Formats: sequence, structure tokens, C-alpha cells
Amino acid sequence: MNRAVTGRTALATLLAASLAFTTIAADLEVPYLAGRVNDLADLLSPDAETALETRLQQLEESTGTQVAVLTIPSLEGEVLEDFSLRVAETWKLGRGQFDDGVLLLIARDDRKMRVEVGYGLEGTIPDAYAKRIADDIMQPHFRAGDFDRGVTAAVDALAGLVKGDDSLPPPGSGSQTSQPASGGPGAVGFLFFLIPIGLFSLQALATRGCMAWFLYVFLMPFWFLFPLAFFGRPGGFVPFGLWVLVFPVLWAVIHNTAGGKRWLDTGSGPFLGRGGGWSSSRGGWGGFGGGFSGGGFSGGGGSFGGGGASGSW
Repeated sequence: MNRAVTGRTALATLLAASLAFTTIAADLEVPYLAGRVNDLADLLSPDAETALETRLQQLEESTGTQVAVLTIPSLEGEVLEDFSLRVAETWKLGRGQFDDGVLLLIARDDRKMRVEVGYGLEGTIPDAYAKRIADDIMQPHFRAGDFDRGVTAAVDALAGLVKGDDSLPPPGSGSQTSQPASGGPGAVGFLFFLIPIGLFSLQALATRGCMAWFLYVFLMPFWFLFPLAFFGRPGGFVPFGLWVLVFPVLWAVIHNTAGGKRWLDTGSGPFLGRGGGWSSSRGGWGGFGGGFSGGGFSGGGGSFGGGGASGSW
């Protein structure tokens, strides 16, 4: 009994350490505010981007409300709501005396989106309305791969609400009622382990020098204890054995072949910016930097308090 308790305690400690390490490494830098539409994930066509920029400019000129669109390739492990609020607070969308700003954030690889609403618009765009924009407007178009229509329809809905026109579709009209089958508590628990550990394992493969081997050794107990707890013997030993034996081979291939070096140099590795290196928090968004104004558009000093809603597709 004591041995089982000790094992669970060790597992909990290792999981807490991995999650803490993940949080530190996933501190994304707020990208540069280059305009009302900031399509860093290349989801929008040039025509749609131009049309959206014009619509949002007209909305600001007629109502004073500032709405900005931001698409990013990935959250890189960061919590969507935390990052969205940090972007909105940094960009300071909306007029300072009215706090009438809105941020529409889309994370491509995570398949998540959020409508972040400033203090002054929480009555005009309550959380329930923001959720309907995410689930009933954006989600169906995004699932069909039509990001132009999804973002445009969301912007039109936001503009309508700001102008006093509630033209949202009926609640639940765009959501899918079917849910994927669950793999059971064991599978869910193992997936919860695999995501952070898998990311750091890939990072170890992409890292050069002594840090790569530090991560290699550091991750050994994770690859041993967690699979053992979920699958028992002998299945639990398989992931550990694969990690010990396969990692050195893969690392050598990646860092000593032309294809592997191209993977590193183009920034395709996890947590890497262009040209290699460690977490993207130090490198910005592919040269966009970390400022929050430019391109003839800047925030007006608005404040945010976490109002809005999130969704996925």
C-alpha cells in the first residue's frame, strides 16, 4: 500500500514539474500590431484581408469601436484565454474612455479561436453572444476550410452588434451534436501526459549541444514511470526503451544530414523560430517583433477584463 502511494506521489510530482516547465517555455511574445488584420498564420486570402481591413476601418470611423483580427500558427502550449487577454491588453484596442475594443484571435494548429471583448462592450457583446459567434458562425466555415467566410461573417456579426443589430443565427445552429468517442479515463490520462512530454521530447531532438542531452536524461523518468503506471508490465517498459535507444539515433540523423539541417534551419522544429534556437518567446513571430503599434493603426488605450468566449473547430 505504501509503495503504491509513493508511486502515485512520484507520478504527481513529475507531472507537476512537467507542467511547470511547459508553462515557462510557452510564454509567447505578443506580436506586432501591423493593422486591423494581422494574418500571421496565412489563413486569409489577400482579397479577404483587404476587404476586412476596409470594413473594420469603416466600423471604427462610424462608431469609434476598434476591432482587430489576429491569426497565429500555434499557441505553443499557452492557454488561449491568457494569451488573448495579454494581446488585447498590450494592443489597447478601443478608446480609453469607452473601452470599446474587440480582438478576434485564431490559432491555426490548435484549431481554436476566441472573441475577446473590452469592458465597455460587455453589455453589447455579452459572453453568450461571443460564444454564438465562435460556435455558430466561425466554427462551421472553419471546419469546411473556408476561413475567409468564417472571419468575414464573424466581423459582420460583431459590427452588427456594435451598431445595435442582433443578426446572429439561432443558438446552436452551427454546432455539431456528435462528439468523438472517448478512449476511457486511461487513454485520456495518457494523452494528458503525452502532449507536454512529447513536445519536450521533440524539442530535445531539435536542440543542439549539451542542452539536448540534458533533456534526454531529464525526460527518462517521465518515459519510464508514466507508461508503467498506465500500462503496467511489460507494456510500460516499451516507451522507455524506445526513448533510450531511438533518441540518440534520431538526434544524430537530424543534426548530421542535409534534410535534418533544413528542418532545423527553416524553423520547422517545435518551439523554434526561423534559424533555430530555443522557445519562440525570444524570437518574436518570424520577424514581426514585439511592439504594439504601426502601419497607421494603433490602439486607443482601451481596457479588457477577460470578457468574451472561446471555441474550437
